[in-house]
Amino acid sequence: MTNSGNDYNNLAQYAQAAKNTLEVETIHVGADKGYDDKDEIEQCIYNGITPHVGFKNDKTERLLFMEYEEARITEEDCASSKPEDIKRCLKAGILPKCFENTIMDIEVQEQDQVSCFIRHEDDTVTCPMGYILTSVRTHEDGSVRYQNRLACRQCPNRCTSGKNFKVVKFGPETKYVPVLMYGAAQKPLQVYPVLESPYNAFAILKRRARKKVVLHIRDDIPTQRLRLCLSEHPFGTVKMASWRTLSVMQGHRKSHRRAGA
Repeated sequence: MTNSGNDYNNLAQYAQAAKNTLEVETIHVGADKGYDDKDEIEQCIYNGITPHVGFKNDKTERLLFMEYEEARITEEDCASSKPEDIKRCLKAGILPKCFENTIMDIEVQEQDQVSCFIRHEDDTVTCPMGYILTSVRTHEDGSVRYQNRLACRQCPNRCTSGKNFKVVKFGPETKYVPVLMYGAAQKPLQVYPVLESPYNAFAILKRRARKKVVLHIRDDIPTQRLRLCLSEHPFGTVKMASWRTLSVMQGHRKSHRRAGA
């Protein structure tokens, strides 16, 4: 039971409590989409907890992005269930043994493909993957910022090293903004015309090339259905009993009021 107004910020806490109660080193947890909080899911994974959480915004998979940290990983490291070893393996782009044959896969992406953002006549921008960004802020100098939070959340080939969505800025006369992409593109990227740039954008972008780790978490409908059968009926029964108790109490109060009158 909890007094929390929603399920955010609760997944890792409850999952860890279940793990401690069962006295196990790793565990699978199922939760509905009300618990879909990427920071909480990341904390679960670092602690050896496989999160089967319903998708609130994603479609077929949830993507977690981590900074790549080169490290020498041994078999002992991979087999460990200690949070520090799990985190070290993941940041090196290696899936720990406790997550093998689960809903998770991992890959290391390099930032080595050049593409661009293109601004159109209708004041929209298409990103390298073809998603549409809309303007969110216009500055006094005439420059405009564009973004699309949902597209960035679901993008398998990102153009930013950060975990958050991309915000791209266009000057008053700018039509193309070059960018380096992570990973092998799943579809043709927009082509950046070199002659549009007054500087050698390719050389500048190449100097910033980096690596990042992408953790893919697939949607797991069977586990969601199992969770529905196991938890929703008892929860509904508790709610119904609480409602009946409340109704009886309210009835008693009304009776006392009438008797007092």
